[in-house]
Amino acid sequence: MKNCLRFLLCAAVFSFQTLISHASHIVGGEMSYECLGNNDYTLTLKIYRDCFNGLAAYDDPAYVFIFDANGTNVQTLSIPFPGSDTLPNNANDPCLIVPPGICVEEAVYTFNVNLPPLEGGYSLVYVRCCRNNSITNIVDPMNTGATYLAVIPDSALAECNSSPAFNNFPPTVICVNQPLSFDHSATDADGDSLVYELCAPFVGASSLDPQPLPGTPPPPPPYGFVTFLSPYSATDPLGGNPPMAIDPTTGLLTATPTTVGQFVVGVCVTEYRNGVLLSEHKRDFQFNVTTCQPSVIASTPNIVNNCSSSTITFENNSFGGTIYHWDFGIDGIDSDTSNE
Repeated sequence: MKNCLRFLLCAAVFSFQTLISHASHIVGGEMSYECLGNNDYTLTLKIYRDCFNGLAAYDDPAYVFIFDANGTNVQTLSIPFPGSDTLPNNANDPCLIVPPGICVEEAVYTFNVNLPPLEGGYSLVYVRCCRNNSITNIVDPMNTGATYLAVIPDSALAECNSSPAFNNFPPTVICVNQPLSFDHSATDADGDSLVYELCAPFVGASSLDPQPLPGTPPPPPPYGFVTFLSPYSATDPLGGNPPMAIDPTTGLLTATPTTVGQFVVGVCVTEYRNGVLLSEHKRDFQFNVTTCQPSVIASTPNIVNNCSSSTITFENNSFGGTIYHWDFGIDGIDSDTSNE
């Protein structure tokens, strides 16, 4: 009896550890598609993983569920793992040193599928759990999954439509108290009109069932949203002063975070053709806000001249530079400069 209890306890601990290992690695993702003609589409699923804290491997294969407008699972795609690449830690400033412990990997799954015209179109869905437990701005991230959704509209609205695709991935690191300005624009192959906004990411699978499998598909759309912790929200996911904002026309993303932490952010781009909404493309990702050390500083002490001497000594307290240029600030001349 004791051996049996010991075995059950060990099994429970192992099961719990397995859940934890699958509950702390997703830091972002998105899904888009391109129409090739003849009802053929190339699906692209991008998944971003925390390779410093995350323990769970990428899905191999990843399952993408295709639903019709009635919510019926009409097809399930099985996409092999393509390998992953580690993204460079870019703080958006070459003069700042990123601290250790931040690592983001990207895996890009692609698959060609034939989808004949269908009334109401198709919804393509990838569902997974879970997010980093260290996330600052949402409730219970360890048990909050993510859903990445792409919608192919009814052919009566747009025949052979391609979704928008974001041009760049945000920096893996944002430095606290430093302004961020990032081009979050997208390109639409069809030339449709694009509108940008901050939005709430979808929830997904739970730690009890982290990866829905063929035969047991997830529920069809619509999906719920992550719950933000006050004072954060979908439109103010980082706090800070000024708070995060995105230009609805250009996609320029700006922020000045004032709190160190990890923050879930959603950016949506909607595409319109002749004033008619076709689809919404959502990127769900995690911003790592940290304290960055400057690698280059230009500095001299404050000098107070009491007019007792016409000679003033400036002490160079700068570091990290190899080329110097001093300008003493007299407008209209260049004889008040030095490269000493």
